[in-house]
Amino acid sequence: MRMMIDNKFNKYQTQLNKEVLEKYSQETVAELREYLSSVELIKRLIDPYRKRAKDLKRDNFGRIVVDITSPHILEDMDYFRQAAIHYQNHGCYTFLRANKSRGSEYRRFWDEEKRRCLEGYVRPSDGEWISGYYYYYLNYSPIELTKVSGEHMQADSTDGVRAERVIDFPKVWDGDYLWYHYIEQAERRALHVNLLKTRGRGFSFKGASMGGRNYHLLKASKSYVMANEKEYLTKDGTLTKTWNNLDFIANNTPWPRLRLIDQPMHKKSGYKDPETNTERGKKSEVIGITTLNNPDRARGKRGKIIIFEESGTYPNLKQIWRVALKSVMQGKVAFGLLLAQGTGGTEGADFEAAEAFFYEPKGYKIYTVDNVWDANAGKAQSSFFFPEYLNREGYYDDDGNSDVIGALLELLEGWMVIKYNNSDPMALTREKAEQPITPQQAVMRTEGTFFPIEELKNHLSEIEVDRQRFTSSHYVGHLVWTSSGKVAWQPDSGLAPIRDYPLESAYKEGAIEIFSMPKGHDIPYYRYIIGVDPYDDDHSTTSSLGSAFVFDLIEDVIVAEYTGRPSTAEAFYDICLKLCEFYNASIMYEQDKKGLYSYLYNKNKIYRLANNPQVLRNLDLTKGVNYGNKSKGVSSGKHVNAFGRRLLADWMMSHHVVPDNDQPILKLHTIRSIALLKEAIKWNIDGNFDRISSMGILMIYREEMKQYVLMVKDERQISNSLSKDRFFAANLNKRTTREKLLEKFGIKE
Repeated sequence: MRMMIDNKFNKYQTQLNKEVLEKYSQETVAELREYLSSVELIKRLIDPYRKRAKDLKRDNFGRIVVDITSPHILEDMDYFRQAAIHYQNHGCYTFLRANKSRGSEYRRFWDEEKRRCLEGYVRPSDGEWISGYYYYYLNYSPIELTKVSGEHMQADSTDGVRAERVIDFPKVWDGDYLWYHYIEQAERRALHVNLLKTRGRGFSFKGASMGGRNYHLLKASKSYVMANEKEYLTKDGTLTKTWNNLDFIANNTPWPRLRLIDQPMHKKSGYKDPETNTERGKKSEVIGITTLNNPDRARGKRGKIIIFEESGTYPNLKQIWRVALKSVMQGKVAFGLLLAQGTGGTEGADFEAAEAFFYEPKGYKIYTVDNVWDANAGKAQSSFFFPEYLNREGYYDDDGNSDVIGALLELLEGWMVIKYNNSDPMALTREKAEQPITPQQAVMRTEGTFFPIEELKNHLSEIEVDRQRFTSSHYVGHLVWTSSGKVAWQPDSGLAPIRDYPLESAYKEGAIEIFSMPKGHDIPYYRYIIGVDPYDDDHSTTSSLGSAFVFDLIEDVIVAEYTGRPSTAEAFYDICLKLCEFYNASIMYEQDKKGLYSYLYNKNKIYRLANNPQVLRNLDLTKGVNYGNKSKGVSSGKHVNAFGRRLLADWMMSHHVVPDNDQPILKLHTIRSIALLKEAIKWNIDGNFDRISSMGILMIYREEMKQYVLMVKDERQISNSLSKDRFFAANLNKRTTREKLLEKFGIKE
């Protein structure tokens, strides 16, 4: 049954009726539901009772008090871009004849435009306003825009849409509105600013606009753009875009056009007096600096603004930032602004500054606000984040109000395509880091998960030295039904288990791989358990596989595996059933996949499915599950999955006693599944890891069963010690632990 979302939203959002939800996968809807309930900014943006400018308090200048963490609805925003609209319609800013006389209309027009670019612009009717930097950007900074050819594609389409890049003035975006107010509020507090952002929102143009505004309107100002490497400045970077802005202004306004310095990394406005050979004019500058890993290159740069480009790939930025702070501040007095901006999608030490600036802004004198961007952030604080759901192309109105829900649906459905149609386990993580919904996604993690990466790598490297020798003791083949209805082992040297991850070939059949055969002829029902990550569809173009692991609870080790995708889903279910019969085991599985339940039901083998674990109910991890048969198996919710992975990591790091060996080893060294080791090493929250899912389910079942296995062991010890006592033998409770466990887990014999 499709999960419904009962929330009510304002009119700027895609409304989640039944027809809309049916276009998307269940996983997409579940993810959307999670974001709508956990990310505070999303909740505030979709709120049906969002305020408008007229509802807000005003300051002493008649301007509304803007709360950038609780945005109001923007209305009639073309009011603030009349200069740009005039230029779009007529190719000029004014029809007034050029006249530099102070009293002329022409002079008054340009003096007012200059004032708006420096002080901002207020709408008296409701107090709505924008800052000077934003006014200049909207009206005097043509940028590259995406112009879609024809209608925008539907969000549920997997096809693209034709578009072209055109030069035009910026549209009003609520994300930009909030960013420029964040800068304004920081400057008023003598603080600095940091931006963690998605890609494709034109921030190099915004940075270029800020340098251009200072260059033309602030006498003797210096604006710096810094990057570790020159290409970030000049190869379609902020500095190149700044020069384009300077040329546009020189050709279309009366603001300064003559240059004392006109070099690829340095422009200075003004001219030389031919009689005295002295510099005249504004003498304002824009300068590009490459720091090249040297913090001292930022020393002494006393600028009105210093922009740090690509902070997500900037080595030593924390040290460089501290050096630059001394150039723009004396004590609490600030006479310049530091601005860092960066995108996710990188990893390692170079990203440390971007992460620190966002999550620890106070330590760097960065303006700090409530963290409304992360999921369940509580009272945490941060700097500014520009998420992918703000102003995603096709999902905002003429006033720049974002259709957050529509953007999320398109984004999440696209993520599902990547997740299930890509053999690269990091593909989705990189996609999320570059187009993040939350800051945590922008802070990309490829290693350092709770799995013991180094130990796993060391174990795998020892295996790979002589893989053939390591696997020579494994049994590879089939399990077959005999005429008596039993299951027998049939070796087959022509089969090959899938031992690589990610899957790099088209071969998906796989084979059963047994590491240890069942112990004894009369196998106790409680000894072996199976964890299964199933699937329901016969055909798939993805790399997703079915996975089943058999586990020995007495020895606490994995004893068999089947991971693969045979020709039909029923063939996979049959393999799972035969593993059950062969090991006298029961299965814990993901209950939202209904095929395995139906198959065993039709085979009168439903007792082979384990009941929903009490441990999950005790931890309240089954809350909200509303699909599948709830009495059997486990849900696949993210909290349940995380619990299973934590149990798996704990098991890996627990000790295993080896007979005739004084030194115990880690349980991870008992893992004989090569592909499982590879999945654990590469695991990340975004990829498709079938074996990890299967083992997580198995570990939840182990957690449920282990107390009863210990009880059985204790009973055996008691029975052995008292077996010669006639009174004990005559009065032993006939309702044994075995019978209690059969009843507990719903297992028949």
